[in-house]
Amino acid sequence: MSNCPHCNRRLRMTDWRPNCPGCGANLMFYGFEERFYEDAKRSELSMGSIRVGSKRTKAGLAGSFWAKARLIVSFLPAVSFLLPWGSLSAKMPFGAQSWQAGLLGFMNLFMDDPDGLPFLLSMSGGQWSALFQKGVILFGAAALAVLFAVLVLVISLFSFVKLKGMSLAAGILSVLGALTCAGGFAAGILVQNASNALANPIFSGAMGYGALLGLAAFACTAVANLMLAKKGVHVTCAEGDEERREIWQKVKKGEIQLADLPYPVVETAETREREAVIETELGGADA
Repeated sequence: MSNCPHCNRRLRMTDWRPNCPGCGANLMFYGFEERFYEDAKRSELSMGSIRVGSKRTKAGLAGSFWAKARLIVSFLPAVSFLLPWGSLSAKMPFGAQSWQAGLLGFMNLFMDDPDGLPFLLSMSGGQWSALFQKGVILFGAAALAVLFAVLVLVISLFSFVKLKGMSLAAGILSVLGALTCAGGFAAGILVQNASNALANPIFSGAMGYGALLGLAAFACTAVANLMLAKKGVHVTCAEGDEERREIWQKVKKGEIQLADLPYPVVETAETREREAVIETELGGADA
């Protein structure tokens, strides 16, 4: 059950006619003009806001040289981990095993070899600790760099939300990732030296060059993101759309009511031309 929108009379099940039995107002079309203009204003403001958001998204992704470069190089740090940073090996009587500090090595360590990580940690405290302690540092640095690579990729892809701030954050994370790669390469050298000094036929270690590749990849993402944060991207929107977006934000917050706004809400050359055409057609119809 509902009430009449004009006189607030309580309508009953037997009030099936289109007019209110109390005041005679047409229940279907009462307030139609006001609702029509409210919908038109809502459509104008929301579509203007969507157009601005779309323009900013496209500009943030590929609106300048540095935006396009950042989009390309943002995948490089993650791809660089396909090349291992180094490895630890155990040639035991029951079988030889090898653990690589890299993306594929981590997948194998956590998915196919659940006992591998506890074994490496236990060996870092034994008589071969000189080798395995440095190996654990190498694996830790590689894991931290993988985290930085994922964060840089995600922030770079979604930085259009707040272009300069998120690009700056991705640039700083890239610098930290590059420093981690440099530390990982140094850890790889220490693993190689410890393995040579140990000269054990069972346990050994080797350095890799994946850390250097990761260092170069993070350097590329750092330059692209920091330059984008500094220069920004120029966004060109249609006349009046940015003003519509600001008004729409205030409407959604309840600061402005649609009923208090004129129609069209924002006058532009396009709306003035449309109004002139309508006035001309109406004038011709009256004649």
